[in-house]
Amino acid sequence: MIAPIDPNPFAPSTAAERQARESHMREMARRRWEAQQDLRRRRTRRLALDRVQQIRELRPGRAVASSLSPVYNMFNDRFLRRR
Repeated sequence: MIAPIDPNPFAPSTAAERQARESHMREMARRRWEAQQDLRRRRTRRLALDRVQQIRELRPGRAVASSLSPVYNMFNDRFLRRR
């Protein structure tokens, strides 16, 4: 049985082969970029949730009002200054 000889990879390729290879590489790059963006979004969301959780653990009595809110901080500053 005779196996076909693989074409020379250094031989000039046809325009259709080049186009297919370039579109394949573009698709791979797009998928990689989307995966990186998705990972970055998940990481920032997880960090934000961790920050909220830390605040709730450190200040359990004030879990009802979010200490991340600027209105909450203004009220506390004004209230504590009067006392």
